[in-house]
Amino acid sequence: MFKSRRTLSLQIARVKGIPIRLHYTLIIVFFLVTFTVSIHLMPEINPGLSTLEYWTMGIICAIILFVSVLLHELAHSIIALRYGIKVRQIILFIFGGMSDIEDEMPGGGEVSKDFGKEFKIAVVGPVTSFIIAGVLGILLVMVSLVNGNEVSDRISSMVLNITKGVLWYGMVINIILGGFNLIPAFPMDGGRILRAALLRWKKDFDQATRISVKAGIVMSYVFMGMGFLIMFSGSFVSGMWLLLIGWFLNSGAQSYLSEHELMRILSTIPLGAIMNTRIITVGENLTIDSLIKDYFNLYSKDSFPVLSSEPDANRLLGMVTFKDASNITDSERSLTKTNKIMIPKADLIIMSENRKANEALLQISRKRMGKVFVCNDDGKLIGVVSKTDIMNAASEKSEYEKAARNLHKEAD
Repeated sequence: MFKSRRTLSLQIARVKGIPIRLHYTLIIVFFLVTFTVSIHLMPEINPGLSTLEYWTMGIICAIILFVSVLLHELAHSIIALRYGIKVRQIILFIFGGMSDIEDEMPGGGEVSKDFGKEFKIAVVGPVTSFIIAGVLGILLVMVSLVNGNEVSDRISSMVLNITKGVLWYGMVINIILGGFNLIPAFPMDGGRILRAALLRWKKDFDQATRISVKAGIVMSYVFMGMGFLIMFSGSFVSGMWLLLIGWFLNSGAQSYLSEHELMRILSTIPLGAIMNTRIITVGENLTIDSLIKDYFNLYSKDSFPVLSSEPDANRLLGMVTFKDASNITDSERSLTKTNKIMIPKADLIIMSENRKANEALLQISRKRMGKVFVCNDDGKLIGVVSKTDIMNAASEKSEYEKAARNLHKEAD
């Protein structure tokens, strides 16, 4: 799968500059996998072994599962990097892993709207899992052909038993991982592969997305239904896992559909139509003392744009925040100028009035800033757009489209 999830996670490494993060839910999965493999799976397929052998296999198998998921996600990310697409992070969590890959391509355009690139990025994950399964399967055959008497002179039979069990598990789990991700359901790889195919066929991104996401929702109900049936048949743990997977797929698909619809609406709204032109600004040479007394305390705002002090310039230089101003000691506030503590223009989100609201919302999310500064070609500030402005505009446009559709139906 590829998308994003970061909350309550720990970075453990970097691969090709990509942060690798572990979500806290992995602790739960690690113990569940270890317990299930040690107590149920391995005693059933390899009876007669010792408790130590079973628990050793359980721990190693849990590690193999996570490494397999990581390699699956790395495959997505490496192909994305080859296209020059930024990968923010890879995170492993309770239902597998996710690659946080930007949708924006170098030079403009969206990855998801290029069916060739999206297909290759999506399909390489399952292909990698199948290749890993094949390699482990070959190793399993080689180990199984080793004569037990020959082995006893060099390594113990316990090591041989553990090796066979671990290789078998690694082969099977990678086949399952690759096959499961090919299910045509968002947010899994199969859903993106389906959308790429539909986009190539129908040449309509919105229609391809809606069909793919709805297919994912249908699949989620299938998984939840199977989960209930299996639970009632007596296998509570297996049924619960299928139920949770179905819930995860449904949640992911519904969330993606809502996000897609929001971005579709915002892509029709230029920033010039929603920007606030009544802006309170401050000069670059204003002292911090005056800034706090005459602006922050008076207007109760958390930040102000800073403009050039040149006559009639109105050129945006940066933004000053209440937090940064408050960090200046009382004795220095009358001597320190605003331009010494402001966030420079290069670190702000600057757009023209013709840019669309969906682009602004993406930048706000990526840079974790609350507003976009709208400037003309000369760098002069002509408006400000906040996240609240964008969401209000989306809500109003959505209500208008709904009313227009109802009116059209009544006319028919």
